[in-house]
Amino acid sequence: MSNLDLKEFHSFLEELIEEFSDDRRFSVDKTVSAILTRHPQRLAKIQDHVNDLGLRALIRNNCRAKNSAASNGPDMFGHYRLGKRVSVPYRDEQGKLRWHRKRRSELSFTDLDGIRARLSDRPTRQSQERQDFDDIARRTEPYRDKAGNVSEALEMARRDGR
Repeated sequence: MSNLDLKEFHSFLEELIEEFSDDRRFSVDKTVSAILTRHPQRLAKIQDHVNDLGLRALIRNNCRAKNSAASNGPDMFGHYRLGKRVSVPYRDEQGKLRWHRKRRSELSFTDLDGIRARLSDRPTRQSQERQDFDDIARRTEPYRDKAGNVSEALEMARRDGR
C-alpha cells in the first residue's frame, strides 16, 4: 500500500461523508455500508492499513476498559474510574519524561506517588482522576510497609473496612 493509495482513500471518504450527511446528522453506519457494498475494491487497496488502525483502536479501548473479563477474584480498583492499564511516568536515560502503560494490579507505591506528582502539575481544577488517585493513596497509606504493591494494600484496606 502506498501513501498515494491512502491519500486517495481519504479523499474518497470525504466524498462519501458529504453524500451521507444532511443538515442535521451524519450516519457512520450508512457510510461503512456503502464502502463495504458499493466500493469493496477501494477498501481492498488499503486493507492492511485498515486492519492495523482497527486493531490499534481495539487494543486502546481494551486498555481503557475499567473491568477485566479475564479477572479472577474481586477487583480492588473496581469503584475507581481507572483503566486496566495506567500510564506511569518515568525518566529515560537522557532524563526525558516518558510514560509506561502498566497493569493497575502491578502498580507500586512509587508509581502511585509519581502519578500523583504529575497530576499536581495540572491546573487547579481537581479532576476525577486526581481524586481517585488521592483516595487510593489515602486508603493505602497505612499498608505501605506491609503490602508489596497498591493492589495488595487496597485488599488489606478492604479487609479492615477502610
